[in-house]
Amino acid sequence: MPELEFLNQLDPQLRNIIQRVLLAVLALLFVWLLRRLLTRLVLIPFSRFLDRRDKEADEIFLRIVENPVRLLVIAPGLLIAGTVLPGDAGTTQFFTQLARSFVIMSVFAALYNAVGIIVESSLRLEHVTGIRLDQQLVPFLRTGLRVAVLVLAIVILLQEWDYDVSGLIAGIGLGGLAISLAAQDTVANLFSFTTIISDKPLRVGEFIRTPSVTGIVEEVGVRAVRIRQLDQALVTVPNNMLTGEPVINFSRMEKRRMDVTVGVTYDSTSSDLRALVARLRAMLAAHEKVDSETVMVFFSGFGDSSLNILIRCNVTEPAWADFMEVQHGILLTIMDIIEDLGLSVAFPSRTLYIESFPDAPEAPADADKPATT
Repeated sequence: MPELEFLNQLDPQLRNIIQRVLLAVLALLFVWLLRRLLTRLVLIPFSRFLDRRDKEADEIFLRIVENPVRLLVIAPGLLIAGTVLPGDAGTTQFFTQLARSFVIMSVFAALYNAVGIIVESSLRLEHVTGIRLDQQLVPFLRTGLRVAVLVLAIVILLQEWDYDVSGLIAGIGLGGLAISLAAQDTVANLFSFTTIISDKPLRVGEFIRTPSVTGIVEEVGVRAVRIRQLDQALVTVPNNMLTGEPVINFSRMEKRRMDVTVGVTYDSTSSDLRALVARLRAMLAAHEKVDSETVMVFFSGFGDSSLNILIRCNVTEPAWADFMEVQHGILLTIMDIIEDLGLSVAFPSRTLYIESFPDAPEAPADADKPATT
């Protein structure tokens, strides 16, 4: 062939160099074209081993290692190329370092994929690792772990190529310190966000009260919580301020306390009061929406214009509207009982007692005579 005759006419040393270069290129091309097949050959032992175990875990493992193995199989081709290419020890060292770099990249690519797949959702994370985490924190954890993997991979690759990374690490540390000082409020809000998500003192749709705001939670963001007040004004509270205050969550009440004082008139006798208290206790204890163990009905004292009866119990309807409906019915029943006993609800009044009137002055004898001139 003309090409072979051309090679035969070259200098033997040059011909050897060209042949070795062609062999190296063919080795790299062979490995590159067959990387999918080589990947399957490498994964066959793992597949046979994993078939006996959890199917979901098997799928996760294969998704993690498939692409990194494709990078890994390129390393032998580079080693072959470094062996057959002409040159000094520096050339061989270069291809050796390049092959080791592909091995390092394949390892960290597997770690990167593992983070993305395992920390895909809170359910997946709990299934694989047993760690429970709120779904809203999962994206932050996934991003943080991936950034850490990338930074570590870059540092190790730079060290592999004899680059001094101590200055780079020191610079990153100083830069991180400067950023943290400049954005300390943002960092504080971010950590407070993780506290809100993990501790769950409030959720969207719940009615809360703090020393600074009262209303319904509409959004829990990375920087702030948005609360709709009863007057419909939207208040944005920074997360670090919210976590530093006591939070009263009315939406998580299991019961609401009913605390009422009823006054009857002073013409009621002690027997009337005993009968009234007994009837009220029985009514509340039999009510389906009242916790019977918390019922307290007592004659509590002598008021200015009434004999006061204290009525206190827990209603098993935590929602405000439902509680008010139950209390409405109980108060009407109390009025019915008072009327049935022939008693009257007292109203504010004052009685003035006058022992005697002063003597009226006597009129003059001629007071009724007409005046004369």
